[in-house]
Amino acid sequence: MSEKKKRSSAEVISPGLGDIEKVRDILFGKYVASFEQRFAELESRLEADVDQLKNKLIDKMGSMDKAVNESLGRLNTQIGQEKSARDTELLSLQNNLRDAEKALQHAITSMEDQANQDLAMVRSSLEESLQDLTERALATQAELSAQIEQQKEDLQHDKVGRQSLALMLDEVAIKLRGS
Repeated sequence: MSEKKKRSSAEVISPGLGDIEKVRDILFGKYVASFEQRFAELESRLEADVDQLKNKLIDKMGSMDKAVNESLGRLNTQIGQEKSARDTELLSLQNNLRDAEKALQHAITSMEDQANQDLAMVRSSLEESLQDLTERALATQAELSAQIEQQKEDLQHDKVGRQSLALMLDEVAIKLRGS
């Protein structure tokens, strides 16, 4: 169609120009047709290669997407497993901590009870010792009072004996003076 337009416009402008195109077609027509055929084959091969490359690229991208998705899936699975393991470990540590706290509380309570019992025993022992010491002190005081009274009486008797001795010495002295 474009050749008809060219010819008709060429004939309008210069009527002898159409003849030149005929001559050119006769001289170069074979080559032009050969070039056109080669260009068409080249274009179809190029389009086929582009389509083939496009399909390969689509396949490669699909396989890469699949590989990336699989890797992400594996990573998500590993992360989930790791999270689950960490949660289990954390729960185990919390249980161990709770058990240790209970054991420590029990030990503290037991130690407090033992300390209270020991303190009660010490108080009881101190009270018994105090009572015993008080009884001993009272007994010793009574004994000392009795001894003091005894010595006082002894001194009173001795005093009488001293007075007698003094009188007797006075008599001796008077007799010695008189003689």
